[in-house]
Amino acid sequence: MQWMSSVVIAALMLTIGGCAGGNVKKNSVAGQFTNANGQGVEIELRKWTPGREGQQGRFSPIAECTSDMTGKFELPIDRQLPMDFYQLMVARTIPMVIIMDSTMGVYITAEVPEAGFLVDAEIKGSTPTSEVHEYYAKAMPIQTTLSMVRGMMQQAPDAESRQSLSDRSMKKKREADEWANEFLRSHEGSLAQLGPLEHLDPNKNTATFQKVLKSTAERMGSGAFHQALTAAISGQIIQKKNQRVVKKGNGANKARASKNSLYGVGDVAPEIAMSDPDGVERKLSDLKGKVVLLDFWASWCGPCRRENPNVVNAYNEYQSQGFEVFSVSLDKQADRWAQAIEQDGLVWPNHVSDLNGWQNAASRAYGVTSIPHAVLIDQDGVIAATHLRGRGLQQKINELLQ
Repeated sequence: MQWMSSVVIAALMLTIGGCAGGNVKKNSVAGQFTNANGQGVEIELRKWTPGREGQQGRFSPIAECTSDMTGKFELPIDRQLPMDFYQLMVARTIPMVIIMDSTMGVYITAEVPEAGFLVDAEIKGSTPTSEVHEYYAKAMPIQTTLSMVRGMMQQAPDAESRQSLSDRSMKKKREADEWANEFLRSHEGSLAQLGPLEHLDPNKNTATFQKVLKSTAERMGSGAFHQALTAAISGQIIQKKNQRVVKKGNGANKARASKNSLYGVGDVAPEIAMSDPDGVERKLSDLKGKVVLLDFWASWCGPCRRENPNVVNAYNEYQSQGFEVFSVSLDKQADRWAQAIEQDGLVWPNHVSDLNGWQNAASRAYGVTSIPHAVLIDQDGVIAATHLRGRGLQQKINELLQ
């Protein structure tokens, strides 16, 4: 069952603030990210708020901060928390499940990946979090592959291909179910047992759902996750079937409009008309006839700044062959935006922003919920690829220019 979706992230507004390292205290989540991807990035702790009748639920921020430039962070929580599943979201794209209440102080040491799920973390202060982390570390790669195979089935050119992909999908689903059930058997009585229920069909596993929900009711019954699972087993699905507690996917390109985009491969790229740093209006449509990288970024976005050299290399390599970059900044401060353009050597002329941060009109029109976000547009103004970085970006540009 997939009861919470990354789609709801689009409804969130992030307030960026500072946070300090130090010893973790009760009712707090803190930690140390040990690589560059975790330095100077936004971090939120979120709870799930079910929607009222006829409305979709959403993630709501409990605490938020920005890690310092050594990767340290601390999220002080100013409210009492029931024992529940919470979502730690790093750099707006990398999720991790936390099981805690106000009596706990959780400390996390981990490397932050480029995309996907935060795995291989060392966790102190919450045994249930350590246990559920063990489950998701193996489950999420399986679920990601399963999702990709199912997406490929929709694009299969013939019945033979669809059947082959269907067989592969069924095999991967069996692998997912086997791991879920193995984890359940080896963690009797653990609050982390609620995690695998996310991936099991309640109609086919009714007895398992009832057993786990009963054993965890006293400690978890007031939490949103337990309540949602209880509603599911009662036949009262309160969220759409494809929703989840943790974000699914590894940032790979999708052949359909989905996470972080309202538009996908094959869609005509909507027009963007916005001012550059000098107040001159620039239009995306003015670049029709060229291959265009529509790049959503910001000066304060660490991953964006680290990706900028790859974009610069692509521009230098292919600009003379008909390639352009159209950069949309989610900055709020014009001076920092202009300074980042100069510091990173972003020499192309098409830089635009309305200085509204996450309320940027273009990013909202495209459904952008995390950055950096790349949309590669062909000479006819049609989206040819999304979510490309580094070498993959250059390979696709070269392909389109042939």
